[in-house]
Amino acid sequence: MSTEIVINTPLPAEATPQAVINSLHNHDLYIKTTCPNLVSQKHISGTPGLDQPCVYEITDKRAVGQTTFQMTLTNVAEGLDSFIEGTAPTGAMTIKSKWRVAGGELHETVEIDSNIATKKVIKGNVEKAHPEFHQ
Repeated sequence: MSTEIVINTPLPAEATPQAVINSLHNHDLYIKTTCPNLVSQKHISGTPGLDQPCVYEITDKRAVGQTTFQMTLTNVAEGLDSFIEGTAPTGAMTIKSKWRVAGGELHETVEIDSNIATKKVIKGNVEKAHPEFHQ
């Protein structure tokens, strides 16, 4: 059973919705923002900048050591879809995020699917870090 988290952040007065969408569509910026302890990233497939899935191999440093996983980013008119498949020391995981700009806000819906121990850790990390990513 998956867990869903919703994070909504009002857009700053100086940020236009299109500027926020453009930032989400910048995959390099998105990866560096959402993986603050990035060790490496490798583009695997897809053409960044187009509305098609782009797959990246990400290596990120975590408290438990380095983790390597695949991240698929897909630009959509209102924002970005992100899909992560990986294995943590506690088991396999998938994380689906939908980032949307609407009504003067940045809306993010995160769905986590993993075993209960991994899910608890990921949920805590999302609830702590993602509001900062929105900024």
